[in-house]
Amino acid sequence: MDHPVISADSHVVEPHDLWQVRIDPKFRDRAPKLSREADTDRLVFEEAELPPVGLLAGCARGDDEVRLEGRWEQDVFPGGYDPARRLDDLAKDGVDGEVLFPTIAMQLYRVRDFDFRAALFEAYNTWLAEFVAKDPGIFKGAGMLTEEDPEWAAGEMRRCKELGLSTVMLPQVPGEEVSYSDARFDPIWSTAVECGFPVNFHAATTRDEKRAWSAGTPTDGVLACTEVQRVILDMILFGTFDRYPELRIISVENEAGWAAPMIQRADFVWRRSLKLKRPTTMVCQEAPSHYLHHNVRITFMRDRAAILCKDIIGEGTMMWGNDFPHHVSTWPESRKVLADIFAGEPEETTARLVGGNAAELYGFDLARLGHGA
Repeated sequence: MDHPVISADSHVVEPHDLWQVRIDPKFRDRAPKLSREADTDRLVFEEAELPPVGLLAGCARGDDEVRLEGRWEQDVFPGGYDPARRLDDLAKDGVDGEVLFPTIAMQLYRVRDFDFRAALFEAYNTWLAEFVAKDPGIFKGAGMLTEEDPEWAAGEMRRCKELGLSTVMLPQVPGEEVSYSDARFDPIWSTAVECGFPVNFHAATTRDEKRAWSAGTPTDGVLACTEVQRVILDMILFGTFDRYPELRIISVENEAGWAAPMIQRADFVWRRSLKLKRPTTMVCQEAPSHYLHHNVRITFMRDRAAILCKDIIGEGTMMWGNDFPHHVSTWPESRKVLADIFAGEPEETTARLVGGNAAELYGFDLARLGHGA
């Protein structure tokens, strides 16, 4: 490929002692730590179940080799927490730049104590900024926010910008009966616009114990992408983007093909409801597809269906990601995967979806990545 390949969904693997070293000392006894057990190493944390060590870099194993057990030194890619080693991992996969999300910390949204959760996120954000600073032309970091206190979230977002991060994330499932269309979240959206930050909703980030990564059935796992559809539709239909037309939100690691039938139906329902005057009637001023194309971005990994539906979803809406180093990642064969799912597509389309859109949204310097201005 003669154009940049940028992963809009990659992950660090936090050092196992990150919170033991960096969190406010008053919370240290409660913070995650590594336990060496007879058959495996384990991340110990009373507040939530954390990912098994064997899965933290599972992309290195074939389908018949995937396992939960592991030892930190043997089973975790040093590139997960060492930016210098990370560059070698990117080169092996043919990836030029990446947007970095957490791994262990994604499960910390279920911590019930707000002050403790905020301290965990603040420690992570500081560490991530130091990682990104090693090569900010290649790495773009997503700071972690929690929605429970919008004023805290706004303040932490401004700190993330000062630290050198490029974007932020909120839990995809904020909790029962909570909608991001609620006006109480406006301080978050206004600050995101002020900072020029897109706001990400990543799969498997939830405040609801029943939606934890280890809960539910295989069917729940397949249908998990419906969670982000509710976020997107609520924010579109109830006017969030009319109030904040420059706000950008991103669905991360939910694939993308579902967006075509979703937005076609939303447009139809909107058109048929224009004259209805009820308390729950949608209030958006434009057809929902307008906001999908202007305000929403959606990452995908292996989703050929999304490519075939690009005229409906919008070529400017989709961004590719490799999910490195998780066990479902396309690493180290991302170039082959991209060749397969983009077979027969115009080179201009491929360039836009595998790198151009992410470069524009997150501010990657294409000259720095070796692909011209």
